[in-house]
Amino acid sequence: MQSKSPDNGTVTVLNNIGQLATCSAAADQQNAGLINNAALAVENDRIAWVGFAAQLPDEYANADAIDCGRRLVIPGLIDCHTHLCFGGWRGDEFEMRIQGKSYQEIANSGGGIRSTVRATRSDSADRLSAKALGALKEILALGVTTLECKSGYGLELESELKQLRVYRDLDRQQPVDLVPTFLGAHMVPEEYSNNREGYMRLLCEDLIPAIAEQKLARFCDIFVEQGAFELDEARVVLETAQRAGFGLKVHADQLSNGGGARLAAAMGAVSAEHLEYSDPEGIAALARSGTVAV
Repeated sequence: MQSKSPDNGTVTVLNNIGQLATCSAAADQQNAGLINNAALAVENDRIAWVGFAAQLPDEYANADAIDCGRRLVIPGLIDCHTHLCFGGWRGDEFEMRIQGKSYQEIANSGGGIRSTVRATRSDSADRLSAKALGALKEILALGVTTLECKSGYGLELESELKQLRVYRDLDRQQPVDLVPTFLGAHMVPEEYSNNREGYMRLLCEDLIPAIAEQKLARFCDIFVEQGAFELDEARVVLETAQRAGFGLKVHADQLSNGGGARLAAAMGAVSAEHLEYSDPEGIAALARSGTVAV
């Protein structure tokens, strides 16, 4: 049983902390706010006190304690860009990249996103869930306690719903908080290769409304890139998602400067992700808008 505080709340103290990283929002980014020889009190699942162990208030003296063994204690880490649920494995593509093949050459030969879409569509929800759960255990061991997780390897209604339902169920089954993102606009799937307009209709008229109705995602993301989606297409998808109540994210400027960062800023996206080829104008637009660079 946990100890009771004077107001009948439950209290636990972390003591014997070698260093405690407080990571104050008011501090410079390089300042972790380290406290040596620290203690921390948790009351009703909220941090009630932090400081030097020698200054622990008397009210916590008899609380249940966890001995941290002089270790470093940090806030839970947040991984804000993951593709947690997917079928298959693309380890062979790392070898291809080392040999000089480009991302787009691999994709054009049937690898990349296309190969993972095929594997994800064919895998059962149970198999996808078991694979993702194994990864989550390793992720938690590294100190990550909140994880954004994207769909985008179904690219049709039932498979996208399958991925997002896996996230919903896993969020209930294990301790890492999962924040789901719909990425149906990852690329145009093979069956729509000669009918982009048809896939745009599927995204805007079927997928986005269905996912919003079932409350399976908090955000909608789109890959703005050659071979994926053009700026005009992205604006249509993002505007549709915004009207449906989603927050916005953009895979931007990963392989070329396609204007994705500027679009993310103009649309008020919560984040623009990748950004390897963003130009100074795009970076400045992100800074002005408050859109987070990931």
